[in-house]
Amino acid sequence: VLLIVEGLTFDKILVVALALFAGLQVVARFWPIVHSDWPGGPMAPGKRVQTHLSGLYLRRDDLDFAQIKSRILANPRHEILTLEPRLKVLLRSRVWGFKDIVELWRDENGTHLRGHSSFGGFDWGSNKKRIEAWIAR
Repeated sequence: VLLIVEGLTFDKILVVALALFAGLQVVARFWPIVHSDWPGGPMAPGKRVQTHLSGLYLRRDDLDFAQIKSRILANPRHEILTLEPRLKVLLRSRVWGFKDIVELWRDENGTHLRGHSSFGGFDWGSNKKRIEAWIAR
């Protein structure tokens, strides 16, 4: 099927679409980390879950810190940002290479696990799905 709209052919549209895809790849991979800290503020007293458009924050007593840490570090696209006092890891999405920040630490209130997008204000639920998968095993 040949689409012609004032000189535009399917081939030209495909080239433009591929160029846009490649451009987004470059932006996602090389743009600096914009939000390295959790944008949702501190966890309210007595709460165990806090959501934000760009991620999820859990605080639980029943999470095995070492097990969750090993699951985070098993991700092939991770880069450790800090180990102490909190594990802070940069994870990249498989296709686009978007950067997400995941943090894990333990204190007197339990194990804290949060993940959020470091680029833009919305993550399409990817951090929530990732965290829920780590704790469901």
